[in-house]
Amino acid sequence: MSRRTHVSLNTNDVEARFASWIKMVIDLTAPKDLYFVGGRATAKTSDIIAERSMVISRDMPRSMQVIVSDTYQNALKNIIPTLLEGWNRKGWKNGVHYVTDTRPPNHFKLPYKPIESYKHTISIYNGCFFNMGSLDQPSGLAGGSYQHMYGDESRVLKFDKLKKLTPALRGEYVQFGHSVFYRGKTFTTDIPNILDGDDDWILQNEKNMNKEQVELALQVGLVLNDIRREILSCKQVGDFAKIDKLKKQLVKWQQHWVRVRKDLTFFYMVSSFVNVDILTEGYFSDSLKALGVEEFKSAILSLKVNIKKGEKFYINLGDHHFFDDGVIPGYYDKFLLTDEIEETSLALKYIDHNAEIDAGMDFGDMSSMVLGQLRGNYIYILKELHTLAPENEVQMAQKFRNFFKHHKRKVLNLYYDRSGNQNSQTKRDWANDVKNAIEYSFGNATGWTVNLMSLNQGTIYQEQEYNFCKTLMLGTNTELPKLLIDKFQCKHLKSSLELTKIKVKTDRNGTRTIHKDKSSESLALHLRPMYSTNYSDAFKYFIYRKAFTQHTKSNGVSTFTTPSVIG
Repeated sequence: MSRRTHVSLNTNDVEARFASWIKMVIDLTAPKDLYFVGGRATAKTSDIIAERSMVISRDMPRSMQVIVSDTYQNALKNIIPTLLEGWNRKGWKNGVHYVTDTRPPNHFKLPYKPIESYKHTISIYNGCFFNMGSLDQPSGLAGGSYQHMYGDESRVLKFDKLKKLTPALRGEYVQFGHSVFYRGKTFTTDIPNILDGDDDWILQNEKNMNKEQVELALQVGLVLNDIRREILSCKQVGDFAKIDKLKKQLVKWQQHWVRVRKDLTFFYMVSSFVNVDILTEGYFSDSLKALGVEEFKSAILSLKVNIKKGEKFYINLGDHHFFDDGVIPGYYDKFLLTDEIEETSLALKYIDHNAEIDAGMDFGDMSSMVLGQLRGNYIYILKELHTLAPENEVQMAQKFRNFFKHHKRKVLNLYYDRSGNQNSQTKRDWANDVKNAIEYSFGNATGWTVNLMSLNQGTIYQEQEYNFCKTLMLGTNTELPKLLIDKFQCKHLKSSLELTKIKVKTDRNGTRTIHKDKSSESLALHLRPMYSTNYSDAFKYFIYRKAFTQHTKSNGVSTFTTPSVIG
């Protein structure tokens, strides 16, 4: 985080700032291409991207710039609001310095070329224009012409799609070629976790950095900073004669600074400790308790996570089991950048609104639900939902009905653990509680019918799940459906499946059995959706049903037996 004392917006004047050392280095080097990997609470969007975009806009007035996200949902709900918050904190005001989703006021300058649509855009007072695009709907970006590109959470931006947008960084060299930032890129992220399906392309940019050039740019930047400090001191005492001399030096060193930064790439990786003065020691001790050692290493210390293939419970799970085009193109065009987004099943491309919905559900202080449909030879998992205590079945039912309120065939087939009907400790009938909460709201029928598919079923042992999922995900058994999961609508499920580890136990007779490592379910409650095995259990109940498991038994592919009653 940084704080500033504003002096003037004129480029020849100065301002005083208090910032972390890495923020100072980024500002003083001001490279063409910035690739920054930082732990949590390093203010990547609200400080680094916000400040840098303001500087770039002032250096290239009337330019066209683009902000790339993985999905429109993420951009509208997280990235853009955080960016605007950063701008507001740094002095830019809505309606004065920028406007969103609308034609700018008459006193704003215009971009260098006409704008066809202002939906999902930001216009700046000096004519700069920011377009917002997503990789799940890239068609609206590929034909554009931009002078700079930004991307936060780059670990979720797939490089194969992102590189197709590189040709869009083009145009108007005569007008903008003076700027070091022309055709540049700004990407920030926390450490990519390839086991969580992240893309680690940003780490490859370290080899594109010329360290000697970075050091030289920083040295010249420090000289400039010293001159500006002197100017600020002279302003405070009113020594305007010395200020005139210093401004001449400032112009000279600014020219040197521009030359040494030409085509400069700066890559840097830091932990959250870069902001230790602001976060204080308590933040890190609390984070360690809440996250656990493994998650603390990646989220706070920016250390790579590595789980060997042989340690994975879902050993045959691969990228081909996930799809990234599950949203109808153009669906989110109706929402403005500042709108509260209403997420419903109407956005889903692969749903059949006239067919029943299947769900797998795991109960507890975190309850998780995965929802989908069997369509032809494919089983689509289309959506995930969860509640955290003190939320209960009432909130889960509300989330379900809100998302599927436009669904025409209001029938839900619910698969769950047999303990959902009889909990030995609480004597609570979880499954019927969820059924009643969905079917009735304040005593009134909602129109939904919930079929409980797991009454009287046997225990699904973890070794049975392991063997069945190995066969299902291998994809060679023609009698089983192909598994497809929406990677954006089911991001917590995706993470849970990819991070779940195997545990082998040996009893006193020497018999070895396969189990799921459930230690992650002792994490702090708010971390469990992304990092625990809870969602993987909901997935188990969704896919482990008699209609599927009977095919693995009959083919002799698996050595386990199915429960006597399942589904």
